[in-house]
Amino acid sequence: MLLTFQGGPREGSLSLPPSKSLVHRKIILAALAPHGGEIYLSEISNDIKETIHLIKSLGGTIKIAHTKNTYHITISPIPKNIPTPIHIHVNESATTLRIALILAPALADSVSFTAGESLAARPMEEGIRFLKENGVKVTGPWPLETKGRLAFQNAKIHAETTGQFATGALIAALAQNRDTTLSVINPASRPYIAMTAALIKEAGVEIEETQDTYIVHKGQIQKITPHVEGDLSHAAYFIVANEMGSRIRLENLPARSLQGDRKIYDHIKSIKENTPVDLTHTPDLLMPLAVLATQTGATFTGIRRLRTKETDRIAATAAMLRALGINTTATEDTLKVAPGTITPGTVDTFGDHRIAFAAFAAACAATGPISLKNPEAANKSWPGFYAAVEKLPLIDENKNIK
Repeated sequence: MLLTFQGGPREGSLSLPPSKSLVHRKIILAALAPHGGEIYLSEISNDIKETIHLIKSLGGTIKIAHTKNTYHITISPIPKNIPTPIHIHVNESATTLRIALILAPALADSVSFTAGESLAARPMEEGIRFLKENGVKVTGPWPLETKGRLAFQNAKIHAETTGQFATGALIAALAQNRDTTLSVINPASRPYIAMTAALIKEAGVEIEETQDTYIVHKGQIQKITPHVEGDLSHAAYFIVANEMGSRIRLENLPARSLQGDRKIYDHIKSIKENTPVDLTHTPDLLMPLAVLATQTGATFTGIRRLRTKETDRIAATAAMLRALGINTTATEDTLKVAPGTITPGTVDTFGDHRIAFAAFAAACAATGPISLKNPEAANKSWPGFYAAVEKLPLIDENKNIK
């Protein structure tokens, strides 16, 4: 299937989907609250559906009502002790799987995990290591099975590859029923671990942080704020389009945020100042920023982890830009984008939602149409993406000329 974006800058207004990072965490925290909780969303992506399925697999009940363009998600508590074996399937949601891999063994004696083909190939070693170091027997690879209850009081977890297992450990600390200290070793996604800690604190549990060490005090979640701000990782593509001449108003762009991708503005400044852009803690911003780099050139570093995402995102980004007439040079951990003119072409998403979004951003500065192979990849994080951008007309520079 091919979908085509016309070339040229856009204008108009657009409402961002809810932050996927926040929604995952809020749903799980609500399920751990004594009385459950509610979350309000404008839409539900495929990844969020997997976290909803996770809560159901853990014994929780979720009811969804759709009124006035809003999904009202009501979440009942999950049991704190699950003696019978349970099975968790997460399809392709890495966040769901990695949090569940640590949380579920803290609640259940026996758990089996399965995942979609792409996700099953992604790194799980840091989470498995943490489980084994804290009394859980793990066998696999797939299905990945755990035996024994996860119990820890003073533990460490490695996070060089991803911060998602550390997030899972912070949430699992809530099930320990005692003060718990967690040291995160070499965190590569520090802002997202800090986001988890901040949400736990916001929910009413005392938590202290000192130099990547967290003390989660014994306590119960009191309340989860149901509203979720717009997703900055999605906003990045429109922010970049505006830098290249579009005039798109983002209606629910958060002014202040826990989201790590708020760093988009700092990275844009680095591109303008012709200094290397370090994406160690925000690697998923490579795709929109690489599109912006076509205007002036830029070098991106700290992106090694993108080799093992939904696809090899460094290779997929380079392939996208080359298909659109832009020269790139990649190493294992860097991408250099040469300045040039974005020309018409065909881009393959390789099943990656962020390549689909980047192709639209590129179209906003292209000299002609850009076609997209496998556009359904967008559904992973933003089912309403194409309907939203279809409402953004090309800028008509003649309409104000009399």
